[in-house]
Amino acid sequence: MKIGLEIRPEIEQALSEFKSILNFLNHKEQDLVISKSLNRKDYPAYIKPIASNEFVEQIDVLLSIGGDGTFLGGMRKVKGTDVPIMGIHLGGLGFLAELTEENYKKKINLFLNDDFTIEERYGFDAELDGEKHPDSLWAINEFHIDKGHTTSMISISTYVGEEYLNTYRGDGLLISTPTGSTAYGLSAGGPIITPDLDIVSIQPICPHNLSIRPVIVSGEKEIRIDCNGFKDDESLIVDGHRRFSLNESDCICIKKSPKTVKLVRFKTESFFKTLRKKLHWGLDVREAKQ
Repeated sequence: MKIGLEIRPEIEQALSEFKSILNFLNHKEQDLVISKSLNRKDYPAYIKPIASNEFVEQIDVLLSIGGDGTFLGGMRKVKGTDVPIMGIHLGGLGFLAELTEENYKKKINLFLNDDFTIEERYGFDAELDGEKHPDSLWAINEFHIDKGHTTSMISISTYVGEEYLNTYRGDGLLISTPTGSTAYGLSAGGPIITPDLDIVSIQPICPHNLSIRPVIVSGEKEIRIDCNGFKDDESLIVDGHRRFSLNESDCICIKKSPKTVKLVRFKTESFFKTLRKKLHWGLDVREAKQ
């Protein structure tokens, strides 16, 4: 099996753990490859660098080592392909990667013995002012309308299908997938959505009207945002990764993407189990202090 590696080499914790994982995989006699754009001279000689434009075509699985940001970078690479991705989580909260520093050897052994399932996640495509950006405007978490540096509220006119929904006045707006519901949407007070649902969350950020709440709509609906109230440095942020400046003549159309991502999952884990563990549900803080 040829295992592709995704890592952020500037993060020293990830690099240290990365080398231990490499040693484990090498003893399993797996072919390890990495994109030339991520390669470093101090990596072991048995890791083979591959040209970036050929990397995904030549691997059987992509292994992400790091936090959710690293995992998102890997998801962008394998979207729309049959190459699955799994991750070893290092860092903060993290909902995407199932493997940890403590269990990755057991889970990788399960994977190499074909004891796993595939979970498919969908993302969004967006058109900005009628122009398609197939690589840049694909999001697996959310599209974020951001007010930028202005101290004033912005007004965001929003439509679902052909029907006017609302003009949101506040600090911004999130259009989130179920995957994104445990990302920025969670921090902003939005609902947690199980990943098997085909729905979209439209969530205002700090709305001026306190009666405004997130709205859940069908994933098959197109969402349109008119920027006719914009005037300063508002922008469209894609998965917290790329930023596109907006002006009052722009229109954003967001819809479900045909390009999905295949995640490696294991029977011993589940979405609800991850929530309980990561969010400490059921933990009695009084007992934890004893």
